[in-house]
Amino acid sequence: MELFKYNESRINKINAFMDALLKSSTTEEKVNAYRTYEKDIEKMTPLDMFYLHHYSLDTDLSIDEIKKTANKFINVFHKGLEKYSLQFNHSIIHLLNKESEKIEAHLNILKEYYKSQKIVKYQKELLSGFKKCLEFELKFIKFENIIFPNLEDKLPSTKPFEVLWSLHDDARGQLKKLIALLEEDSINEKEIIERIGEYYYLVFGINQKERLIILPLLEELLSEDTLNQLFNESIEYGFVFMDKPEPLSIKESQSLNQHLYETKTGSLSHKQLSLVLNHIPVDITFVGKDDKVKYFNNRKERHFPRNPSVIGRLVKHCHPPKSIHIVEKIVNDFKEGKRDFAEFWIEINNTFLYITYYAIRDKNGRYEGVLEVSQDVTHIRELKGEKRLL
Repeated sequence: MELFKYNESRINKINAFMDALLKSSTTEEKVNAYRTYEKDIEKMTPLDMFYLHHYSLDTDLSIDEIKKTANKFINVFHKGLEKYSLQFNHSIIHLLNKESEKIEAHLNILKEYYKSQKIVKYQKELLSGFKKCLEFELKFIKFENIIFPNLEDKLPSTKPFEVLWSLHDDARGQLKKLIALLEEDSINEKEIIERIGEYYYLVFGINQKERLIILPLLEELLSEDTLNQLFNESIEYGFVFMDKPEPLSIKESQSLNQHLYETKTGSLSHKQLSLVLNHIPVDITFVGKDDKVKYFNNRKERHFPRNPSVIGRLVKHCHPPKSIHIVEKIVNDFKEGKRDFAEFWIEINNTFLYITYYAIRDKNGRYEGVLEVSQDVTHIRELKGEKRLL
């Protein structure tokens, strides 16, 4: 396969086709545009997607504008891309593909309850079925926190990943609205059917993009050792509608420094320091002055997903596309010395989280990075009076 072979001539022609298709106002114009570039379109590779101007880092299109035509172009490019997804060899890629099949099978079963537009009759079954769709989150977070980080530095653009993450967020929002509508005593069948249609379009579209583009790139661009590591990291989250498999045996690195960490305030062994950091009641993440994640503590119950694949990832890619501008603003302000602190608080699943960002500077005031701290303060907010040790 020619997955690695960048063909500038083909890219230029496909760019021209995409421009022509978007400018076409009639079916005849669209057909003519396709026929003009048909041979190049049929030679399309998953790698080509990351070189197209439409999905480049310097595109003048917003994420929302790209999403409007994403399915249209994938359907057009389908014939060229399909041959790269006929067989997946590594266990992690096979399981990710199996997840999509399980998800689509579940959604197809639910069709029986609404295709006759008897939403009221099957309201209970539909509500139960769509609540099970909340488990799709297991797949979304694996792609956002494990798959994307391992591909980002091997490709010329991260825009397709930003688009997919945004589509994940859209699917999350649609499912939340759909469940809320089905929980009402008096329901609007027309609105529910429209919501179901939008949700199916999103989820099936996401699965198609992953199967045709992301999974083949994983197979071709990552080593077996890296894929083995991804497999084990994925087990932490689990797989949709599947039991967790046994982890693969991987030789652990022996490069950990066993010397003491010594300061004016005391000393700790490497083991003690690691235990302390992993037991403090807050999640911490340190981002260096190069804007890349350097460290996070590994608590049993984290508030946000973190796994080893995030190390070395640009911090802006660790957040949903809709909040990237906020993260970049904080980091830039820290670098320019405009402020040293930022705080936010949100409520998720009855948990009140307090999130803070601190500019880390050396004794001379030079910027060294950002420390992100998140803490569950639900219990703290409820405390009253006093409780003394004695």
